[in-house]
Amino acid sequence: MSTKVIPGNGACSGPDSSERNEVSPLLSTRQVAENNGEQRLQVDEGVDTDSLSQPKWRRELRRVKRELNEVVVWKLKLRTVILIVFIAIALVIGISIIVCAVGHDDEDEKYDKSSFVVPRFFKGNFTLDAKSFHSDTQDEKTIIELTQQLTGVYNSSPALERYFSSVTINNLQNTTGQFKLKFMMPLEHDELIRYTLSLKMVKNVLLQHLYDRDTGDSFYIKPTSLHMEAG
Repeated sequence: MSTKVIPGNGACSGPDSSERNEVSPLLSTRQVAENNGEQRLQVDEGVDTDSLSQPKWRRELRRVKRELNEVVVWKLKLRTVILIVFIAIALVIGISIIVCAVGHDDEDEKYDKSSFVVPRFFKGNFTLDAKSFHSDTQDEKTIIELTQQLTGVYNSSPALERYFSSVTINNLQNTTGQFKLKFMMPLEHDELIRYTLSLKMVKNVLLQHLYDRDTGDSFYIKPTSLHMEAG
């Protein structure tokens, strides 16, 4: 066996020492690779690969679900608390509406019709459409039909119904008829005469009814023929 002398260090190096020097670098590289592999494995195990592969909106949805399922107070989940709040708000609104509807009294609806003792009259005339009734119809029947029609107009008027008393149809000649309206007012009626029971108001209520009717209706009154005056 030969021995190599390495100059400068005064030591001898044999074949075994040379082989060990050649193997050591290989072992070091392998150990480093294994260590790196272990580190990558540990990193991969700490990441939810399924979450990363999902779309962003789905990840956000999962996050929201987790937050809604969190217990916030009295062992109640967040979604339960939100539902309770919405129900409470709906109940408050519903109760408020009911209380307002039941507890509100319209002062304008409180009136004593027996206190309406002052009469107010209107008179006028109109022309019937000849095609709206048979020429052999008796005048009495025609007067009854027209009286019912005008009575219904004023009885269905929210503004005039409480003051309306009666309507009279007379002097029906051919297709022309004359009428008289009677309203009853309280002792203090200056404002009523100026506004609610003014000639313009009373006439417009009847005129609107006439325009709303069809020309083919029975006992159709021509709107343009209506004439009315107070007194």
